[in-house]
Amino acid sequence: MIGWPLALGLALGGGASAGPQSPETKDVPTFGVATELVYVRFHVERKKGYVDSLTREQIRVLEDGRPQTVALLETPSTRERTVAPDVTLALDVSSSVMDARLLDESLVKEVFLASLSQQARVALCAFGGALRCLTPPTRDADALMAGFEQAIDFSRQTRHEGTRLYASVADVCRRLDRTQKSQRAIVVFSDGLDNRGGKVGDAIRAANDADVRVYAVKLSQAFQATAPNRLGGGGFDQNRALYDYKKLDLDRLAAETGGRAYEPGSLDQKALAAILRSIATEITMENVAGYQPQGAPTGQKHRVKVELVDRSLGAIHDGERTLLR
Repeated sequence: MIGWPLALGLALGGGASAGPQSPETKDVPTFGVATELVYVRFHVERKKGYVDSLTREQIRVLEDGRPQTVALLETPSTRERTVAPDVTLALDVSSSVMDARLLDESLVKEVFLASLSQQARVALCAFGGALRCLTPPTRDADALMAGFEQAIDFSRQTRHEGTRLYASVADVCRRLDRTQKSQRAIVVFSDGLDNRGGKVGDAIRAANDADVRVYAVKLSQAFQATAPNRLGGGGFDQNRALYDYKKLDLDRLAAETGGRAYEPGSLDQKALAAILRSIATEITMENVAGYQPQGAPTGQKHRVKVELVDRSLGAIHDGERTLLR
């Protein structure tokens, strides 16, 4: 196993403090429709986890309050999905992250890939002062490991050039292949500090336009516990308060794209494995419903919602979108 000082490893959380954060979503995401079917992604949750099998008769899809005929429904129990997961790992390789600690990237292969469905593909991008996408979507673990090595080299090339966080997330979203419908997700590992003029609102709009859920692994709390201060000793540097403030933007990015934010309290591999497994499970347990919209496109906004016919099955918290059609 090869150690690497990458944002991925820094995302390690500690114990209970590494649990998912679920900020309340205030705005409903908006995405455009360019295909015959409108797709809506959602999870059915209950106390002991997710519901993995549904029928069309068990859900109701509404557009502007009007029932729609469900033409397609794919669930975690669907063997051959036509709308499969397409995940991009976006790794912060800026100096503030890379200098903190060495990591073991094998967790991506042994935990994250292993926890995703067999049809899922994973890509790798890295950002510091610039963005570089290193590995296209693949199931090849060796290709991803090679991408991690390239990310380390890239971090050296862009050392002390700052962090281009939100513009990089937006660029990744815009580069995704929209010709094939997929369950798009980006997993961002970062301290949340953007000093290259990026705006979180731009990243949110780009993600929603591409129908991408963003999962954010925030590193600022772990910095407080482990990072040296400017005087060379351990402890809390007053500048770390800036990370605590900026991490709220990562919360917003995750919440307003239908994803989830995690905040590790320390940098141990056990907690990172738990976070990676949680994200992979949520991606794998997603349902996709599709319906044929009525009428010609007018460029107007329409509110789409998925409901359970029988609410005793569980609850849907993320089955609502606004689309442009």
